[in-house]
Amino acid sequence: MPAVLAHRSQPKVEDGEIAAVRIGEEATLKRVFLFDDHIKLRAENPTFPTILRIGEDMNTITIEGKAVGLCRKL
Repeated sequence: MPAVLAHRSQPKVEDGEIAAVRIGEEATLKRVFLFDDHIKLRAENPTFPTILRIGEDMNTITIEGKAVGLCRKL
């Protein structure tokens, strides 16, 4: 099902918000949980694994912006 996401470009989001995130060359939507020493990216669909980056590996993740809307073609 085609969908269009609207996001507000911003480099930071609040803990638990859904964000457009870039990991290396790939982009994805994930719920972001921020900790002092790690970041956890959780998909809303439980069949997808949680992504965890610890310490220096946190630098491989770039928050592109906060998800603010979604339109799906019916």
